[in-house]
Amino acid sequence: MTRHSLVLASALLALCPALARGQEVPLPTPEEYAERARKAEAAALFAEQTPLEVILRTDISWIRDERSEEEEAEGTLSYKGPDGAEVSLPVKVRARGIFRRDKRNCNFPPLRLNFAGKQVAGTLFEGQDKLKLVTPCQDSRDNYQQYLLQEYLVYRVYQLLTPMSFRVRLVTITYEDPDGGYDPRTKTAFLIEDGEQMAARNRATMTEVTQFHPGAMEREQSALVGLFQFMIGNTDFSTAYFHNSTMIRDQDGRFLVVPYDFDWSGVVDARYAVPDPRLEIRDVTQRIFRGFCEEGVDQEALKSRFNEQREAIGALYEGMDGLDEDGRTRAIEYYGKFFEIINDPRRYEREVLRACQEIPS
Repeated sequence: MTRHSLVLASALLALCPALARGQEVPLPTPEEYAERARKAEAAALFAEQTPLEVILRTDISWIRDERSEEEEAEGTLSYKGPDGAEVSLPVKVRARGIFRRDKRNCNFPPLRLNFAGKQVAGTLFEGQDKLKLVTPCQDSRDNYQQYLLQEYLVYRVYQLLTPMSFRVRLVTITYEDPDGGYDPRTKTAFLIEDGEQMAARNRATMTEVTQFHPGAMEREQSALVGLFQFMIGNTDFSTAYFHNSTMIRDQDGRFLVVPYDFDWSGVVDARYAVPDPRLEIRDVTQRIFRGFCEEGVDQEALKSRFNEQREAIGALYEGMDGLDEDGRTRAIEYYGKFFEIINDPRRYEREVLRACQEIPS
């Protein structure tokens, strides 16, 4: 273990057997898994990538002032249906998050949209319940809009590598405050697929735990997550304590980790992102491998999985409308340095295989 590896706390070693097995809950039948997957895969909201134009009418000024994770504001979300007529859906809105919900860090918090199931039937939002809306941290600075587009693309990159990932959809959103406390303005944001829907697509269920022994996780997926986080230069996560990650249990009983929240990654390089001082790295753009040492994983096959998507990754960035040229070039070059590492056996051995965290016995 290298000097920058974070040692897992003794509490992780003492996890009870029941937790190591995951929650004991009734599981769907194979037929139910298949039907859930069919419905989730067909969800219209995430079936395409064209930015969706919406209007959110709610008490934006109260949400920005209070930043409550408990209380919700009533509102409506409107969009144009296939016939051009406005479709207006009731929605409850609240702030969410930790860092970006703090007024000292961001003047506009990320939001959670809570839909009423029966009222979205037959609409673009059918099947949706609670959706995360990722917003620019500052609503009047262009560079923060760029950070948002960069984070959106990281989600898209991960989707190229595995279906066990959160789908995202860009929205051009106009905020309207009926009480006039917030001047109307239009920004770009993106929606993140609900966790239950993501799990259903993968014939799995969500597993709500706060810690989990890494040795009990499916090894190939765990190795994929570790190398992906290294690729994007992200250290702001934990797959043992589920910081910016969640876990699903598939129909075969495997426990698989799914990451999210990538704005502190090196490829995004947001001005507010700083690494944990314990890691002893200069800034978030400096790569450091924080995955676990996964024995029995075919490393060549793992590297091939990334190499096979190299052109597609570049195409995502080249085709991203609204992304400034400097940010596009910097991101592509940043990925290029990752591919140099994984295709150099000596560097891969030194920077990945020998830098991994040992799995506690």
